[in-house]
Amino acid sequence: MKLSEYNRKRDFSKTAEPKGKIKKSGREPRFVIQKHAASHLHYDFRLEIDGVLVSWAVPKGPVADPSVKRLAMHVEDHPMDYIDFEGNIPKGQYGGGTVMVWDTGTYLPEGTDTIAESEKLVKKMYREGNIKIVMHGKKVKGSYHLVHMSGKEKEWLLMKGRDEYADKRDFDQHSVLTGRTLDEIENDKQSDVWQSNKADKNSKGDKDNILGKQEKSEKSSPTPAFTPQDVADAKPLKTFPEHWLPQLATLTDEVFDSDEWAYETKFDGYRALVQVKKGKVNLISRKGISFNTKYKELVEAFKIIKEDMILDGEIVVEDNDGKSHFQWLQYFAENPGRGKLKCYVFDILYFNGFDLTPLELLQRKRILEAVLPQTDNIVYSVHTVGDGAAALKEVEAKGGEGLIAKKITSRYVINKRSKEWLKIKVTKEQEMVIGGFTDPKGSRSGFGSLLLGYYENGELIYSGKCGTGFNEDSLKDMHKKLKKLEIQKPHFSVKPKERGAHWIKPELVAQIKYTEWTETGSLRHPVFIALRNDKDPKDVTREFAADTDKVVPELKAVKTVKKAGKDETADTVPRKSKKAKTGDTSVNKGKTKKMRKTSGKKGWDTGKVEVTNTDKIFWPEEGYTKGDVIAYYDEMAEWLLPYIENRPQSMRRTPDGIVKDGFFQKNVAGMVPDWIPTEKIHSESTGEDIEFLVCNDKDTLIYMANLGCIEINPWSSRVGSLDNPDYIIFDLDPNKASLKDLITTANKVREILDGLGIKGYLKTSGGKGLHVFIPVKPKYTYDQSRDFSHIISQAVHNALPDITSLERMPKKRIGKIYLDFLQNGCGKTMACAYSLRPREGATASTPLEWDEINEKGFDVKNFTIQTIPERVKKKGDLWEGFFDDALDLEEILASLG
Repeated sequence: MKLSEYNRKRDFSKTAEPKGKIKKSGREPRFVIQKHAASHLHYDFRLEIDGVLVSWAVPKGPVADPSVKRLAMHVEDHPMDYIDFEGNIPKGQYGGGTVMVWDTGTYLPEGTDTIAESEKLVKKMYREGNIKIVMHGKKVKGSYHLVHMSGKEKEWLLMKGRDEYADKRDFDQHSVLTGRTLDEIENDKQSDVWQSNKADKNSKGDKDNILGKQEKSEKSSPTPAFTPQDVADAKPLKTFPEHWLPQLATLTDEVFDSDEWAYETKFDGYRALVQVKKGKVNLISRKGISFNTKYKELVEAFKIIKEDMILDGEIVVEDNDGKSHFQWLQYFAENPGRGKLKCYVFDILYFNGFDLTPLELLQRKRILEAVLPQTDNIVYSVHTVGDGAAALKEVEAKGGEGLIAKKITSRYVINKRSKEWLKIKVTKEQEMVIGGFTDPKGSRSGFGSLLLGYYENGELIYSGKCGTGFNEDSLKDMHKKLKKLEIQKPHFSVKPKERGAHWIKPELVAQIKYTEWTETGSLRHPVFIALRNDKDPKDVTREFAADTDKVVPELKAVKTVKKAGKDETADTVPRKSKKAKTGDTSVNKGKTKKMRKTSGKKGWDTGKVEVTNTDKIFWPEEGYTKGDVIAYYDEMAEWLLPYIENRPQSMRRTPDGIVKDGFFQKNVAGMVPDWIPTEKIHSESTGEDIEFLVCNDKDTLIYMANLGCIEINPWSSRVGSLDNPDYIIFDLDPNKASLKDLITTANKVREILDGLGIKGYLKTSGGKGLHVFIPVKPKYTYDQSRDFSHIISQAVHNALPDITSLERMPKKRIGKIYLDFLQNGCGKTMACAYSLRPREGATASTPLEWDEINEKGFDVKNFTIQTIPERVKKKGDLWEGFFDDALDLEEILASLG
């Protein structure tokens, strides 16, 4: 990729456009669509490919209608720095006119979800003249295709792919960066992104006005006033920017010291922008969802602010010791007396008509500290400059989550992830006694997971299982050690209900890395580091954070920034930036080696799957992320895999979480790694073969979750007997019917099955309904299994005609339980046992005991991403032995006479 043509056409002494330099981002490729009013109005469609923006001029712009094709003329490559360019190119210069950032975001080639795969694939598509991508912008979303016209040099076609985003809507014509129209950008001569916005004579009065406004705020804050120089780069805005979203940080795995960086506490809560406009307060999540209803106490607290402003902060709930608890925050509305609700404010973006985002970080912090009222609920987030290692040590000693490092000269970028803001997480570790192990699943060798525990009052307490952190060699080596110590009975005080468990003498001590302790006393996201031969197992107890001042008296207090009017720094000699050594336990306790790239994603690296975008919010209300989904399936794999092994997967992908319906992907031909098995199945409707993914191990399950598969949808039949299902489904779907009727119907299904000598296996649907499954021998067709389900459903309906229905049209069965026997069809799928559902509350399809369904205590909303892992540890798999009970339908039908 060359930029010589771009540079040749421009006089950079006259235009504010950036000079052409190749710059690879090393992350998800980005795109920008710029609306350009030059000699002719057009749209510049630019894709990041190999360090430049490969560009096309689209005269009529992109559309959402897949039936419309747009001409796209290939033009010279542009530099990556052009991605944020918005402003005026002087007349007489190449492309002279007004440029708007009409849309921007990231993209991936169709068929991949990883950066490594995408770079190679998109270059191949570009060479072949057939680019198919999935775009994640503010306006353009989903599948788009760029196709080089045969025999033409520069002519391409831009088309919308057919997916859930395809429609005939008109796009908004405002800038996604500033909310302005082309005319507003053209008339604002100070708007160029690449020019300084120093105050001039015409704006001096407005700058004085912003300074004057702080006088009232100073009454509630002793902080010295900020100066005219602090707001010189602020830009006036005509309208209140209601649609701004917060800047995000990039995850890193090493702490460092640098006088060019400031360090703030990383809070364990919900990120929120606080909008105050004419006395009205709105708390906005990082995805634009209002928190007002959930955290009314904070809304009232921020009403003390009388000026218009936008603040950036984190909502937390703290205990009496000042430690935040994310679980308390999630359920604060249901239990408001548990902990103290606070908002730590660390940035200010807007104040009384002025955009403060062009200001440097420390300038914004001075303004924030001057205007922010301090209350019990509203807290200014302090920072330290330079001492990253000491700051991390302080956070770790207090049991905190980590640090946010911010470059002190950084500007605020709206709704973007920046490398000038970095996340540095604390690594927690603990010795654990190995008390057993489980059998391996799928292609894994040796063993599945270690069963861990610690001693308390002489008893070995179970603390969960750990199956990650091993390679093939370490699996084999550990398995040999475990087998030598195998015994018949466990030493745990309470026997863990783990499938395929083996018990050993508690003589081995493992060093385990983890993220936190659950409320039920298990390690969350444990990763094996090494065996300890210097520890007596009897001395291994659960470690609790002690009083920092007593345990580490030499710990220095975190420095704070000197206030205006005093020395700016206590250390006038600049220090070079330095990384803390990972072996230095005073900085990164227990980090003995640098983590692999994907292990930075909470330790889910299996050696095969690169996990990406784990911080992406999938449930805005609850705050659950893509990372939480991956962690759930990592923990639940051994329970779920028996119900999906060797079955084609109809992947329901919801890459934007529950705010979008998502889409089904069945054909994965040429799109998945070679180590994932697939199965070609001929489609009668299309006449073509469809290549389905087959999930047989945890690696593939995590791969699917990384694609955005919140829900797991296997076929009812297996590879080798695809025409013969091995279970029959009774789907009880309430259509505004009561819980009482749902339970009555489920019990009637059970009663009828019991009368035939058939054991019915019960589970929640993960939505509002219930499922009853019965295993059958894979020797009958889908039609035969559907007929059997129909017979039983008719019997249920005949017994309960007032509350059940066999009517397919929803409007004709409102208030009744629909007996959906049609789910038993070839290629039809539904969420498997333990599958999450992309629904409010992050519910899961959960096996139940029959006596659990009662009107008093039963609620399908209680079975969630948060509760299921602990539930299976207590109850085990309630469907264990499911396939061992496979029935012969012919014998059952014969018994009916």
